[in-house]
Amino acid sequence: MGRLTLRQKERFLRKRKRIPGLIRKALKEEDATIFGARSVNVQVKPHLRSPTEDFDIFVKGNPKQSAKRIERRLDRKFGGNFFKVEAGKTEGVFKVKSRLSGKGLVDVQKQKEQVNVVKRKGNKFATLDFQKQKIKESLANPEAKFRREKDKFSRLRIKLNERSKKEFKMGKRKPLSKLRRRVFKKINF
Repeated sequence: MGRLTLRQKERFLRKRKRIPGLIRKALKEEDATIFGARSVNVQVKPHLRSPTEDFDIFVKGNPKQSAKRIERRLDRKFGGNFFKVEAGKTEGVFKVKSRLSGKGLVDVQKQKEQVNVVKRKGNKFATLDFQKQKIKESLANPEAKFRREKDKFSRLRIKLNERSKKEFKMGKRKPLSKLRRRVFKKINF
């Protein structure tokens, strides 16, 4: 790989806001299932969404090849070699990263089990029930201690969303004062 010129770097920085849209389009063609924070954000109410930078996806085929296809597509759209594929810390996970910032954009792994999906704007997202199951497994795993706070917060967001939907169906919209206080306390408001 040759070094990137100053002009190429500037072009990348100008176009970087297009990255999520380009990734979503590539994931439609890969027939991939998005899970994790992006999946939760799509299915919960706007005030319960949390910021996230990367896409976590399941593919049915070879994850390394899928990651390379996504990386090549992004490089083509940006007109240079701005992205790279690396093996993740976990076995079987491959990351598409930016060469300039070093940030991970997409984490690709093989789909090992059946995942129920919800389709939104042509993309497939893992259901909230699947997310709850994965969060429960993660919280029970002592090796995943580093994810504990993030998983607790995701579980709380899902619980608030379900409670809100349940109350709406029943025709009563009571204030979620206790739960809201817990949410705001978690995000330090």
